Amino acid sequence: MIDNIQVAQALLKTEAVKLNVQVPFTFVSGIKSPIYCDNRKMIGFPEERNIVVKAFINKIKELEKNGTDFDIIAGTSTAGIPWAAFIAMELNKPMAYIRGEKKAHGAGKQIEGADFKGKKVLIIEDLVSTGGSSIKAIKATIEAGAIYTEVLSIFSYEFKKAYDMFSLENIKWSSLSNFEILLNVAQTDNYITEDELLIAGKWNKNPQTYGVEL
Repeated sequence: MIDNIQVAQALLKTEAVKLNVQVPFTFVSGIKSPIYCDNRKMIGFPEERNIVVKAFINKIKELEKNGTDFDIIAGTSTAGIPWAAFIAMELNKPMAYIRGEKKAHGAGKQIEGADFKGKKVLIIEDLVSTGGSSIKAIKATIEAGAIYTEVLSIFSYEFKKAYDMFSLENIKWSSLSNFEILLNVAQTDNYITEDELLIAGKWNKNPQTYGVEL
């Protein structure tokens, strides 16, 4: 059984997640961060990719065992699409993908693939930060007629804002791994020191001001 520690190890080994406490990364928003996540990189590593796909399958089967069965696997554009394809193939389920916005030309579609009307949809995300893009995707599925939607991602920064947004929309969500787990694995496997772990841990509590003094 693949666990969240193995997923975190795969993220670190492939450098899909990078940690740099001394020289923080800068997001488009201007936020300074000790961590940068790009899970698209992992599709180029078959062994680690397989770990993540198996973790997804295990989690989905767990959700189904607890009474939540999904008709469609939907990936968010663009990073969630390959993972949704891998999962849909494994489970032999219909697949779709969801754009960030409706097309400005042609049929003006936001969703391609399976028909959502009357269906239960599992949205696959590579990453959840604030939850904003996931909420947009959820609203698109509802507009397309889905009767139930849930979100499952590879990784989450565990921002309070994400919890607040999903709670406000009354949407269930979960991740295969998260910031806290990854930091602990990084320290155990000597990617960072214990002091660096403590410094990086502050970021999740107050990301808007992190790194300003560095």
